[in-house]
Amino acid sequence: MKKDPVKNDNEANLVEEAQKTLMGAKDWFLEDVALMKAYWHDKMGYTEAWIDANWHLVLDEGHELIDDLDEKEDAALLWLINHANNNPVPLEQCHVAGSLVEPGTYHCMSCGYDNVIETQQALAPCEVCHYGLMSTHHDEETND
Repeated sequence: MKKDPVKNDNEANLVEEAQKTLMGAKDWFLEDVALMKAYWHDKMGYTEAWIDANWHLVLDEGHELIDDLDEKEDAALLWLINHANNNPVPLEQCHVAGSLVEPGTYHCMSCGYDNVIETQQALAPCEVCHYGLMSTHHDEETND
């Protein structure tokens, strides 16, 4: 069987064009990577230079900023838990046995018994069922 020279030339041209396309794509990709590396190097260099120049501000104000952020995160988390779960008792009114509490009435979250605390002290487990989670939340029930 005889080979068709035109077909062989076409196939050789296709292979050559594919190789050129792949080489161009590789070069284009490597140029993009180099640009991204240069951008991040410059960006991080600027950030590092700013921190080097202002390290005393970062140290002096960083602790306050972290404390403020922690308070905001805690408040947001409490709000989210209380509202997303439709908690019957807000978490900020819940107290765990062993925590220091003020005088008052602490409602057992298990059996409902009201444990009365007369002085500031560590909260003991429920006197009746020995459950360790209490609440100072008062149900707002209306009597008809």
